[in-house]
Amino acid sequence: MIVVPVPRLHELLTDAFRRYGASPDEAEEVVGQLMEASLTGHDSHGALRAPWYMDKIDAKELIPNTKAEIIKETSTTAVIDGGWGFGQPVSRKAMTLAVAKAKEHGMACVTVRNANHMGRVGYYTSMAADAEMVGMGCVNLNGASPCVAAFGGIDRRLATNPFSICFPTDRQPNFLMDMTTSVVAEGKLQVRRNMGKPAEEGWIIDHEGEATTDPWDFYNDPVGSLLTFGGPVAYKGYALSMAVEGLAGGLSGSPCSNPSSDRHGNACWYTAIRIDAFLPVAEFKANVGAMIDHMKSSRRAEGVEEILYPGEPEHRMRARRLAEGIPIDPHTWDWLKKKCTQVGLSID
Repeated sequence: MIVVPVPRLHELLTDAFRRYGASPDEAEEVVGQLMEASLTGHDSHGALRAPWYMDKIDAKELIPNTKAEIIKETSTTAVIDGGWGFGQPVSRKAMTLAVAKAKEHGMACVTVRNANHMGRVGYYTSMAADAEMVGMGCVNLNGASPCVAAFGGIDRRLATNPFSICFPTDRQPNFLMDMTTSVVAEGKLQVRRNMGKPAEEGWIIDHEGEATTDPWDFYNDPVGSLLTFGGPVAYKGYALSMAVEGLAGGLSGSPCSNPSSDRHGNACWYTAIRIDAFLPVAEFKANVGAMIDHMKSSRRAEGVEEILYPGEPEHRMRARRLAEGIPIDPHTWDWLKKKCTQVGLSID
């Protein structure tokens, strides 16, 4: 892995996106969120995505500096059209609006259609938690680009369809559940492929439905598929993935997964719930904190040094990578160098 200091990578990516047509503010926002994903250990949604975004700009699938528009709104809901711009600004706008509406009415839900990749969904649910609310969010792929098999099936039918819930506690960090409904994010498999490493058992099947640990069985024609999470009870991940399709795709007016949708993007569903509409925030936080203590008090299985709660691993990884830098696999680094060279930006 190539380890890049955080300031250097931030400067490089910001400069590159500006040269690809993003305004200074837009470039700063997109890069800031990609960096945050990488810092917290979610490399599949971090700097790995930068050269892919640049490819999409070249292909005119991603339009920089597009203004997102609210196309339908009530006191507690809204639908926002992203105009096929960057997904990060429109998702921030959506959760900001949901939080504002929830402050007034107790809870609110905002959906997004016609947006490109929005990064890591947990970033946006954390916005609600920082406002002392419960944040919920999920994302599909505009009905296109399936890569996950239906439970009991072989062919690609679903996206990885992440789902996130975040809420504050009486300690740091916030509780943050942020997970794909597939066994693993496709980007994590991409990193394994780029590093020449095998996938974990139970991640993927080949085109004939046979279990495999070779990432190329997923990427090479005829393609294989990722599996929904749950192992022998993967129907649970399958059911949750279909629910995400309905919430994100259906309620936004975007397609749910279907054979006729041919434009890759993100449709999103964001909800904010004001905690003090139910009970004092301090009481809620203390209740969650007591639950965390109860989890950590359990006897530990062999080889387990500490029991963590959702959000804690990312919190620790962030501190580590701020000090040590962000690792990028050689394939992605070469791809990024090529895209930067294309716009006259040299990478030492």
